[in-house]
Amino acid sequence: MPIRNLVILGPTATGKTSLSLKLSNFIKAEIINSDASLFYKELTIGTGKPSLDELNEVSHHLVNFLDPKQRYSLSEFIDEANKLIEIIKGKKKIPIIVGGSGQYLKALIENWDVSKIKPDYKLRTKLNNEVKEYGVDYLFNKLNKEFPENSKYIDAKNPRRVVRAFELGLMGKNVSRKKTPSKHKFFKVGLTMPREILYERIDARIKIMFENNWVGEVEGLIKKGLTKNLNSFSSIGYNEIYDHLVNDLDLEEAINLIKKRTRNLVRHQYNWFKLNDPDIKWFDSSKNDIDHIANEILEEKIEYKI
Repeated sequence: MPIRNLVILGPTATGKTSLSLKLSNFIKAEIINSDASLFYKELTIGTGKPSLDELNEVSHHLVNFLDPKQRYSLSEFIDEANKLIEIIKGKKKIPIIVGGSGQYLKALIENWDVSKIKPDYKLRTKLNNEVKEYGVDYLFNKLNKEFPENSKYIDAKNPRRVVRAFELGLMGKNVSRKKTPSKHKFFKVGLTMPREILYERIDARIKIMFENNWVGEVEGLIKKGLTKNLNSFSSIGYNEIYDHLVNDLDLEEAINLIKKRTRNLVRHQYNWFKLNDPDIKWFDSSKNDIDHIANEILEEKIEYKI
């Protein structure tokens, strides 16, 4: 059966954006972003967002569409992404879904039946205050004790996920990863590389971000009234730079924390998508350049080649 939906996944800094743009030169395609940090306007430097030229090179969706103060749920993403897939296929094009947010990609691919219960923001504020005072491990252990079913399917180190799981527990609801049959079949391509090379690339990228005035970008957001409690500021680096600017965190310490958080992110990304998963066609992008990887993919039976 010809490929009609393409997914490019893998950890941060492996070249997913470059591969999607390269493939779009040979396939009639539009790109759907699944990286939650790219949803927000004005968070540009630290999120590794594609440049304006790259965004204009091929139609992109779910990039720069949210105000940084807005909230956006996993269920909203699944609904919107599925609509976009249908619209793009209706144009006789291939949807290329790209990103490193494992939960968002997995939920879309496996068509999770995600809770649409609206958040209780008063309760959420109380739980966030507990995380601030005692740490995320404290709330996760409390979740595991009081609502063990809700602790099974979440990232224990992600404060937003832990808070939401506890919130649902208090509402008498479970965190659901129930899957319903999807009408979409996805051809999954994964980019990887040896961990030590990837960490070097990440450190080099973080250095460039600071040279490009990442601190100035965050300072401008703070002047517009944004705070570290916003969902948008959960993107790696924004909290740390906020603390540098507002709470006198030493800049070198902030940079080291950003590097540490990014390494933790990489480990979580590999937990979502395993290198031994037979349904993912993996490429080592440190050994194969993007042109070679694109050519390998183009040898597959893909609809709507140019």
